[in-house]
Amino acid sequence: MDPEAAFLAGYALALVFVAVGLESLGRRATDPWASRTLAASKPPDERPRRDGPEWPDSEVATFHLGLSAVALSAALVIVTVSIIRYSGPIELVTHGGLLVVIAARVRHLIARHRALARGGWRDV
Repeated sequence: MDPEAAFLAGYALALVFVAVGLESLGRRATDPWASRTLAASKPPDERPRRDGPEWPDSEVATFHLGLSAVALSAALVIVTVSIIRYSGPIELVTHGGLLVVIAARVRHLIARHRALARGGWRDV
């Protein structure tokens, strides 16, 4: 395998891992009362009660999905250009497998975005 093709495959795989990490950051609770430290500092009757998070907190998951999509797009471009440039059998198998992984992540991203759009602020 050509060293440059191996580097591009590794870089694209690293971008896929970055995309997964960014998506998982969007699943974290941003409500300050979800923190045990802050929630323990006030009696239960003084905590504010809301149906869902307000504006900045309600868009956190969508924002991280967008960042994840950018990382996956970069990985897709890198793998596509690498397939065009290096057409050896090992490179085709390696980069073809990466394309399958990237396509699966994009499909998951779209499904998660649709679920967030339907469910509002609830974590899916």
